[in-house]
Amino acid sequence: MGSWLLYGATGRTGTLIAEEAVARGHRPTLAGRDPDRLRRLAERLDVPWIAGSTADMSRLIGDARLVLLAAGPFGATAPPVLRACLDAGVHYLDIANEIPVATAALAADGEARRRGVTVLPAVGFGTVASDGLARYVADQVPGAVRLDLAVILGNDGSSAGARESTLHVLGGGGQIRRGGRLVRRRLGADARRQRTPIGLRTLAPVPTADLVVTAHTTEIPDITVSFPVPMPPLAAKLAMPALPLLMRAAAKLPQRATAAGRSDELNSYVWARATAADGRTAQMWARTGEGYAYSARAAMLAVEATLRSDPLGATTVARAFGPELSFEAGGELLASA
Repeated sequence: MGSWLLYGATGRTGTLIAEEAVARGHRPTLAGRDPDRLRRLAERLDVPWIAGSTADMSRLIGDARLVLLAAGPFGATAPPVLRACLDAGVHYLDIANEIPVATAALAADGEARRRGVTVLPAVGFGTVASDGLARYVADQVPGAVRLDLAVILGNDGSSAGARESTLHVLGGGGQIRRGGRLVRRRLGADARRQRTPIGLRTLAPVPTADLVVTAHTTEIPDITVSFPVPMPPLAAKLAMPALPLLMRAAAKLPQRATAAGRSDELNSYVWARATAADGRTAQMWARTGEGYAYSARAAMLAVEATLRSDPLGATTVARAFGPELSFEAGGELLASA
């Protein structure tokens, strides 16, 4: 299947990706900064490994055809890894869900095409599940001008890397997409109550990479992405601007182990609604299962699709491979909320 490198293999998502890869017949080279943890994981999975920092990525790449980045914080790790991949002429994928990372990756399209490689940002749960569903509903509304997305993550706990990534995302304040441009928005603004597959929830817009990825996939100019918050809409409008400070304070406290949730609590859900100027609309909910497991499957499907396709330049999973990949990773369409 070709030699490829998984950087960040010993993190929570990275380990799941490594296990999924081996189960699917791959033998990736596991990479990261901690040689002891890498050795133990590589010996358990019977695959090669190599230790080093992202600054040494040109050495780590070796003869790999593709690099999948699973180590955050992605604002720090993605730039040197993307640069090394372009310089080496190898495919680049990451599981980041951050606007600057996705923007930089897609901006590399010209160079990626000249180098004859594929660059795919955000190949984990964020944004494969939501972007695939977005394309699915957008295809039903030709000429759509507005897209509303919502993501409900299952109660599976968050890894340290995920918490750090969330802090980074929220630290820049709120954003939405209007007229094809990213627009600053106060966190908590436009919070609303909406019926979901798990009951009424308060949903509030958040600045995720969907605002960049799905804009590239669908070319819809107005996009909003929302997450649930555990408070009424008015309280969200008042309290959410302070959320980054509260999360930073909480991050300094000892983290308690998270008990495994019931199977119904582990399900994650995504929603997409496309609307045209003349009022035509299409919307759909999808259930995706547990988010970390979905990320591992989605990332591996993206790796396999990339390795067997011609070079694509910088693009998105749903634009390159259609919405089918997101459903193959675990998406199940629901009739209604």
